[in-house]
Amino acid sequence: MSNYIKKRFVYQGRELTEGPFWCITDMTAGSMRFRWNERNPVRMEFLRQLSGDKYKVAQIELIHSKIIYDISNADDAEFMQGDGIITSNRNIIPVVTVADCVPLYLYDVKSGTVGIFHSGWKGTGIIEDGIKKVCDTYGSSSENICIAIGPHIGSCCYNVKKDRADFFAETFTPDCITKISEDEYSLSLTKANLASIKNAGVPQENITLMDECTCCYKVNGEYKYGSFRRQASVLPPDIELEERLKKFTVQAAFIIS
Repeated sequence: MSNYIKKRFVYQGRELTEGPFWCITDMTAGSMRFRWNERNPVRMEFLRQLSGDKYKVAQIELIHSKIIYDISNADDAEFMQGDGIITSNRNIIPVVTVADCVPLYLYDVKSGTVGIFHSGWKGTGIIEDGIKKVCDTYGSSSENICIAIGPHIGSCCYNVKKDRADFFAETFTPDCITKISEDEYSLSLTKANLASIKNAGVPQENITLMDECTCCYKVNGEYKYGSFRRQASVLPPDIELEERLKKFTVQAAFIIS
């Protein structure tokens, strides 16, 4: 399957040669939209081929929260809503969906625990909660945890109003905002999440960043990722939000051992 990106974690400045991969689909995979009350044949077939006979898929319906589930079996996530999954079961593929929001991946090199998180602007900081949960539950320590930040909307394409800019500057780091005009700022979700990860004690040499903006990054003239901001912007303004959410390509972010 060539319709997703597959990367190793980095530990102490070196790419690991074993252990799990962190992954994300691209535009060629089609939309990975997921709701418990919907059927998405494209997603179902992709995950069926991915998991084969060896793995079970654990998935949750996203609600832009900081809710994280610690699961031991894939069925533990059934019908659950939230934005993060951690597990020490290497036969599970934990999956969340993302578009412009930030996919965050965790791997503890000592316990073998993995975690996958969806971080929208409302859920920024979920990774710090996830790191703490892994440390508390599995006896891990932050210096043995690896984090990968996957593709998401960059500060090049993400402008916000002053109230949201002030919130991020005060809650995470002033470096994550840049003033454009009196009431418009560019927001770096990358820098906000890096501040949160470092605050949790993860060393810089254990952090990987895939610096590709989902809104504007292209390969050979073609957009590589789906983007709500890009794809929904061309829709008629009278389309309701829930319908607009069905009109763009959603990525699946997952970890596979």
